[in-house]
Amino acid sequence: MKREVDGLRARILERHASVHAFCRAHPELKRATVYLVLSGRYPGNAGRQAARIRAALAGEREAHAEAADGHGPQRVEREAVVETLHRIRCEHCRRLDRRDCMACRNQTEREGKELFTRLFQEKCA
Repeated sequence: MKREVDGLRARILERHASVHAFCRAHPELKRATVYLVLSGRYPGNAGRQAARIRAALAGEREAHAEAADGHGPQRVEREAVVETLHRIRCEHCRRLDRRDCMACRNQTEREGKELFTRLFQEKCA
């Protein structure tokens, strides 16, 4: 089990700067569980938890391979975010008086542009 845990830690550190960074990238895994499994002191079924950690690592590998093949996530355009946000707002609008639709549209455009910047451009910077 010790050798398996060391191998698992090494695989994590190949892709992430630290175990902590791995845990941040995988919120579905509890941080304490990951650390206990890697230290060999997990009180429960350590094999099952190690399998969950390996599955998370395998999911990263598949996502990386898809992105390299060009079949990964599609590029998102700012206008598509704005239009989608506007469509969602209109579908859920409960106003009876539609005279302020243009003001709502302008506000939605500003928010959509800011949403796009926060989601997609801050990560690149």
